[in-house]
Amino acid sequence: MRNRPAPKRHTLLRMSLLAAGLASLGVVIGKVAEPPRDPALDARLGERMMSEVFPVREPHETVLSALPADAASSMAAPSALEESAPRDYLLDAVEKAPATAEADEVTPSTDWRVMEVAVEKGDNLSAIFSRMGLSSRQLAAIMELGKDVHPLTRIRPGDTLQFRLSPDNDVLGLSYGVDKATTLNVEKAGDSFQASQEVHPLETRLSYAEGIIESSLYKSARQVGLPADMVLELAEIFGWKINFLTDVQQGDEFKLLYENIYKDGEWVSTGKILAAEFNNNGQTHRAVRYTAPDGQSTFYTPEGKSLKRGFLRYPVDFKRISSNFNPRRLHPIHREVRPHNGVDFAAPTGTPIKAAADGKITFAGWKRGYGKVIIIQHDGTYSTLYGHLSRFNDKLSQGSTVRQEQLIGYVGATGDATGPHLHYEFRINGVHKDPLKVALPEAAPITPKLRQDFLAQTGQLMMQLGLMAKQRAAEVASASEVGTATDSAPH
Repeated sequence: MRNRPAPKRHTLLRMSLLAAGLASLGVVIGKVAEPPRDPALDARLGERMMSEVFPVREPHETVLSALPADAASSMAAPSALEESAPRDYLLDAVEKAPATAEADEVTPSTDWRVMEVAVEKGDNLSAIFSRMGLSSRQLAAIMELGKDVHPLTRIRPGDTLQFRLSPDNDVLGLSYGVDKATTLNVEKAGDSFQASQEVHPLETRLSYAEGIIESSLYKSARQVGLPADMVLELAEIFGWKINFLTDVQQGDEFKLLYENIYKDGEWVSTGKILAAEFNNNGQTHRAVRYTAPDGQSTFYTPEGKSLKRGFLRYPVDFKRISSNFNPRRLHPIHREVRPHNGVDFAAPTGTPIKAAADGKITFAGWKRGYGKVIIIQHDGTYSTLYGHLSRFNDKLSQGSTVRQEQLIGYVGATGDATGPHLHYEFRINGVHKDPLKVALPEAAPITPKLRQDFLAQTGQLMMQLGLMAKQRAAEVASASEVGTATDSAPH
């Protein structure tokens, strides 16, 4: 019997933020002045304004014999609203039981029993052994295996541990699902233990979904079985082209080619979006994922134009703008007029700060009133500054190369600051520009060097998206004809 754990906490948190307090947002949006909006941020916020679900068609999968070897040849879909990855690393015949349950009856032919224990908040392996009444001596012997059992030091709430126990409660074996594809097995061998890893081949099946928007992208996408994280990803893919707060209209359509992951023939999780199409107010936008030789994946148009901006408008998730760009601002500490050459984003101490674009760190340290500061040179024209940090990313230093959205540090209140916030500056040829109003350059298109690889990799995905859309349309037309014939038949 398989138990499916609750959805991951970060997914629940993101969905709570999507739903909470948004009616009030809709009421005030036309009544108060706001800074210019970033489409990517709008994509995350706009879907909160939801109403009734539009009943759209179910997801569809088909055979993809011409796709790469890692794409499976047969298709199947999880249940419509399934979004959590089931984590079942048990033998098929094992019956799950809590740690406090009565011991299973000993099977005469095996003389051992299996128990599966869910990891609780605050648990470590020692706490679980104690709760189950297992030997601390055996725990020590297992942990003496060192790096071979290192995953057991990183168990998380919601994970499961499978124990094989003797009638007198000795540990004969222990299994832990490290990730979707790997299980760590610890087996008793005489008076000691041995550890090994078992790799489960994962099967990737490509799936197709389409929907018509009645009230919101979120509700229509969920109705056709897309998980919450994928809805947000879809909005972010087209976020620079479509303002999902103001531009989406009733009757807009989306089509999606994406992955489903299976293990031993059973659905494990939803994978990546591979290609997408969004028809907004009669204008069709297309996107396809391209993975470069260095492993970096980015969405482009089928022609090779990037769907991203060269710079993030907001390099931090903020609560409010505490101070705007102002050449003649009265300084809140020094009480004299000084230029404020950036924007202050108020956020709690420790909030992650992301690089606004690819570039190289030219300074990371203390700079007078800025406190702890990072400066990134993005090319010969653009540079950005991030001030008042509480700490830096320990893996980066002056001279490090960073990618857009890479973590560079954390919000703080170092230097001349009245509270925790990020002071962010945007410079063009050394001249300060208002980060909220400056025209952001688009990201570079596919380079000539990668163009042939891009076309070979993405052309097949776009062709498959079109074929599956046509197949779906034919199925709908056929079903409609059957329904019409039935309605017109004599009674």
